[in-house]
Amino acid sequence: MAALARPSLLASLSAAGLLVGLIACGGDPGDTGGDAGPVDGQSVDARDTGGDYDQDGISDVDEGRYDPVPPDHDGDGVPDWQDPDSDNDGVPDIDEGLGDADGDGVPNSIDPTNDGEPHEITLTAISTTFNSPIGIDYHEPTNSVVMSVNYPSGGPFNFERVEADGTHQAFSDYTGLTEEVKIGTVRSGNVGGFVTGQLYTGNGVDGQIVRISPDGSTIDNPWVDLPGDGNGLMRGSLYVDRTGLYGGDLIAVTTGGEVWRITSAGVPTLLADVDTHLEGVIVVPDVPVRFGPLAGKIIAGAEEVHLLYVFDDSGLVTTHAIGVDIEDFDYVSPRENFFGVNYGTSYLLGAPASELESLVGDILVTQEVVPGDGSHYGLFRLHWDGTTLTGQKIPVSPTSAPVGQWEHVTMAPAGIVEIPPVD
Repeated sequence: MAALARPSLLASLSAAGLLVGLIACGGDPGDTGGDAGPVDGQSVDARDTGGDYDQDGISDVDEGRYDPVPPDHDGDGVPDWQDPDSDNDGVPDIDEGLGDADGDGVPNSIDPTNDGEPHEITLTAISTTFNSPIGIDYHEPTNSVVMSVNYPSGGPFNFERVEADGTHQAFSDYTGLTEEVKIGTVRSGNVGGFVTGQLYTGNGVDGQIVRISPDGSTIDNPWVDLPGDGNGLMRGSLYVDRTGLYGGDLIAVTTGGEVWRITSAGVPTLLADVDTHLEGVIVVPDVPVRFGPLAGKIIAGAEEVHLLYVFDDSGLVTTHAIGVDIEDFDYVSPRENFFGVNYGTSYLLGAPASELESLVGDILVTQEVVPGDGSHYGLFRLHWDGTTLTGQKIPVSPTSAPVGQWEHVTMAPAGIVEIPPVD
């Protein structure tokens, strides 16, 4: 239709960056001296038990600590054995390890690019009934997913949570929203003052945004009424910035083509107006080697004009044709499952984190309309090869559940029935 529980990965990266800064500045609070390494007189850190100074799960020997010139693969001045993200690709070494997801002979922890084809995944139809779902996001306080349901009437309620055993319960008593209801939730580590578990949505009125408390009991309707007229509806998309690049703000894109930043105090700032229906929005991590011209930007889809729109914090707009009519995006975090609303069958489809390892650190893209010829299943990843940006098809196994029509998707450590939670 045109139109994380544990701290977030990107919050963890911020903490890792602080560690790197301390080390680079000589601030090594645990360096007690002594000789516990292969080289006599080599001082070691008190945390360096087991020979892993930066505690990233990769030994100091494997990271070249005792080489004549210890390697520094990302050239940031911090050698790999002290660097929690040795290739500066936005995914910590502890999550990448020494595997080789793209098969190029370079271990993941020092390979900033993901050059191989995505591995095949199997989509499983979650065996619990769903009531005409549209939107979905992760609800961290309960380690579950919250969905907008009962389209198009919105009755008897608009939002429900789905537990690990497949049971459903109303998230709030909000009812009567008749539009495609898209939602954005807050994860921990937000730098802008938003509360973990808050839910944001539209109410079907031009330019209005609703806030619902983490327990669903308090509804601020509207929480924000965007200035001016003809803003469009929030059936575009809402996303709470997890990178900190946009202050942790709520990013809203509308059916009228507007892009807004809204602070936790409810103060809106218009970034751009492109006068076309935008749908699907995310803030891309600032990792140029992986995302090229998208790094550090806000991106949104415009399926009606077959384009990917890119916005920076000054409102500068560029577009790319990636061969996908974009419905939604999500960032593939380590140790998180995939869940997608398959509106065409009223099922939720899932894939376990173990099948997504070749996509970790990438942006996953969905296309609403899935062709009947099987040329793709509406799942892609954004891929930058250093020159060109494309939507790279994610293959789906023959035993997968059928895909009818994608609506919105989420990554989550939560589990539901056939898809187990991630430890």
